[in-house]
Amino acid sequence: MGFVTKQHLEDALTKQVFSKLNRILFISILLLIAGCTTYQPYHYSISLIDPNVEDLTYEDGDVFFQFIPAAEHIWVSVYNMSEDSIYFVRDKAEYIDPNGESHNILFGQMFANAMKDFVRSNLYSSEIRIDPKSEREGNIWINIWPGPGGDIGAGSQITVTDTAIDYLDHYMLPEYEYQGNGMMLKDTTFSIILPIEFSGYVKNYEFTFMITDVEIIDRK
Repeated sequence: MGFVTKQHLEDALTKQVFSKLNRILFISILLLIAGCTTYQPYHYSISLIDPNVEDLTYEDGDVFFQFIPAAEHIWVSVYNMSEDSIYFVRDKAEYIDPNGESHNILFGQMFANAMKDFVRSNLYSSEIRIDPKSEREGNIWINIWPGPGGDIGAGSQITVTDTAIDYLDHYMLPEYEYQGNGMMLKDTTFSIILPIEFSGYVKNYEFTFMITDVEIIDRK
């Protein structure tokens, strides 16, 4: 059996550091290339069709929901109209994309922070308590852990910076042409399922949205 020398350990550590630096450099170059092109962002017009309402809000006497969908995430406000505490069961929530594929979600204001909270909680999103006559609001993001090719981390460890996490493709819909053909998504639908726990039972609130129009914004 051979001995592992100090030089061997230093060489291995150096290779790991350069591998991570190369990955971050590659992501930065892609962003620089994208920024130098003439890509213009898509603008999506989105309606809530099930339940069929006009103002992206819904209430049933127990809970009031309000939504602002965007390419990157869906902002949602959940207001507890009841007299008892309720819980938003994040770990069972889903996003179903226009292709019918289901995704786990994260919930929070910033994607990188929501991802780190998920990892630090042993890859679990705990329930969010909402007291009577109060609300919780935040953004629903796609949970892409551990990232394409394990770019975010492995096991239960974050291995890159917040900036590198934000650079990864985690959009619900293409924001720019290089992320996909957003124009083809007109008249397609996507859904979210938000489980709310009441006293003794869980109700799955499912909302289906339709992309009624897609435009390319000219920022010139």
